[in-house]
Amino acid sequence: MAPRMKNQNGINRREFIQQSTAAGALMATAALYPEPSSAQNAPRVSRDKVRVGLIGCGNVSGSYLPSLTKQPFIEVASVCDIRPERARNRAAQFKVPHHYPHLDAMLAGVEFDLLVNTTSMPSHYPVNRKALEAGKHVWSEKPMATEVAQGRELLELARKKGVGFWAAPNCVTSPQFKFMAQQIAGGKLGQVTAAHGTYGHNGPGWSGWFYQKGGGSLYDLGVYNVTTLTGLFGPVTQVVGMTGTLYPTRKVEDLGEVRVEADENTMLIMRHAQGTLSHVQTGFGYLDGEHLPGRDRKLYTMDITGTRGTMHLQGWDWGPAGVDVATVELMELETRCREPWKYEWVGGAAYTAECLLAGRPSLITPEHGLHVLEVMNACHESQRTGRRVVVESKFPWPIITA
Repeated sequence: MAPRMKNQNGINRREFIQQSTAAGALMATAALYPEPSSAQNAPRVSRDKVRVGLIGCGNVSGSYLPSLTKQPFIEVASVCDIRPERARNRAAQFKVPHHYPHLDAMLAGVEFDLLVNTTSMPSHYPVNRKALEAGKHVWSEKPMATEVAQGRELLELARKKGVGFWAAPNCVTSPQFKFMAQQIAGGKLGQVTAAHGTYGHNGPGWSGWFYQKGGGSLYDLGVYNVTTLTGLFGPVTQVVGMTGTLYPTRKVEDLGEVRVEADENTMLIMRHAQGTLSHVQTGFGYLDGEHLPGRDRKLYTMDITGTRGTMHLQGWDWGPAGVDVATVELMELETRCREPWKYEWVGGAAYTAECLLAGRPSLITPEHGLHVLEVMNACHESQRTGRRVVVESKFPWPIITA
């Protein structure tokens, strides 16, 4: 092996590459958000704090409310649930002053600016529509609706009412997403040819709607990978998909035994407009390998391959732990982007509230959420028809540049 040559500053080539890359990543963190100067039409709340009303006091609210109530720029004004006792219990648990048994009462009750929708997936569209019609800004858990026509209707309604509308997930706000996007945009991997994302576990056991029409592993889990991959590589033009079920029935806490009607095992292939092919696998029949003993790195859940490099995301894209990169200049995987920033999968509502207070455009856009919905629906259509499906919607891209 040839000796490592030192340069005039006393460092070798590998050390130089490491230091340069680390410095570049540190400098890149300074501009995570778009500049306010481009926010002329961004929605805004003109008060000291954004007043939030949360609807859907089930399992997910138990993660959202701790995030929302700890923010100094948010006041949680009310909670709501069709099971009044759940709303009452959440209000008591998080010291929320008002609780309501249904959305109409909530909208007619104490004033708030931003509706946070954590209801079941089949309820997202009707709840979002009613809140937008009432002139509320809306942050919705994913997906925004289950049909593309419904999603388009919501976008048009938000524009008509002059309010903000956003849908989870918030993957594109993580520092790891920004790092990956900048590596790709800067040509560090050469021409990116292929990418793979995976997310799965053995299925939720607390509610039956996950397994009924309007639910499924793609809408619940794969949506994260679809959001990240489209965020990195831009709009999709064509989709091929295959889905399946594992069990005829499932036992859940709220409904007992339910018949499985939604996908539990899904494979999705996407052709992006700029040429990259990407693939998502997701399901409710996966061993969770994230915490297997003896791992020196967290589970890779995203792999990106180019003509001059490769990149791997450690941890789920809703909870990333770092990015491993190797290039032709340094043929060894090096872990980057382990910044100790606080990032939460439930942080999209708080991020949106920050944008509303500043009048700042969001990295999360409703057009992106609609595109992700169309891609997922195209996967199901491909399964039904056995054909490749064309995707028509687009969204502002790139989200982050080099």
